[in-house]
Amino acid sequence: MTRILDASQYDTDKGPAYLRNYDRFFGPLCEQPVRLLELGVRTGGSLLLWRDYFHNGVIAGLDSEPIVVDDPTGRIRIYCGRQEDHAVLDRVGSELGPFDIIVDDASHIAAYTRASFWHLFDRYLKPGGLFVIEDWGCGYWDSWPDGHRYETTSGGGHVHGMVGLVKELIDECGMGDITLPGRGISPGRLSKFEALHVFRGKVFVVKAPR
Repeated sequence: MTRILDASQYDTDKGPAYLRNYDRFFGPLCEQPVRLLELGVRTGGSLLLWRDYFHNGVIAGLDSEPIVVDDPTGRIRIYCGRQEDHAVLDRVGSELGPFDIIVDDASHIAAYTRASFWHLFDRYLKPGGLFVIEDWGCGYWDSWPDGHRYETTSGGGHVHGMVGLVKELIDECGMGDITLPGRGISPGRLSKFEALHVFRGKVFVVKAPR
């Protein structure tokens, strides 16, 4: 059974375009006992959305501010802390991980996003799991703390903030060629990614199977 994500009854800013892409990747999992972690949950409305979409799932949320949601099912767990705090991430991961899905809708600051991405991806995301990074386009805004108005530099493109992070992820996707014996940089290794799907506002990273 495939469900359609509808956020109209939830306090979340995830719009129709976002939800269509989530449906594409999450739909095949909607009946599974999914473990999902979201970073940056504001009032917790998205946690209720995920809980109702994944009827058999366990939903975890992390936010820098304390929040409370009404969850009689007991399937939602909320943690308070910053996304770049590895001690907090280890607590969440050890108590509820490993996760099938991780969604980052937290700071949208490249340094913080990078810190939580690699820590969670390497340690607490299941092989074949999905890691979603939202709102990477803010790296094109000079009003954003680590963003900048679109520019290209000599020999390269725009690499500010979250845009630069996405381009780093593309490099990881190409690691098999970057380290190709006889042509690349030693030592050779395959990418940690099975696939990287880039959409406006979202990146879906599929972790390579073991």
